[in-house]
Amino acid sequence: MVEKSVSGEVYPVLPLRDIVVFPHMIVPLFVGREKSVKALEDVMREDKQILLVAQKNAAQDDPTT
Repeated sequence: MVEKSVSGEVYPVLPLRDIVVFPHMIVPLFVGREKSVKALEDVMREDKQILLVAQKNAAQDDPTT
């Protein structure tokens, strides 16, 4: 999980494989990477927001850029 700052706030980043999510979409998230699971658990527990981004290379297991 990488954190990015947007307009002064820090959000955890969740890279998504093979899907692009737009605002107000309702989609199931299939999350398998340990860092991604932890990021989702953290934001759900604290009722925070997370930044979903489309991953360019779906074969990459640890995207950081």
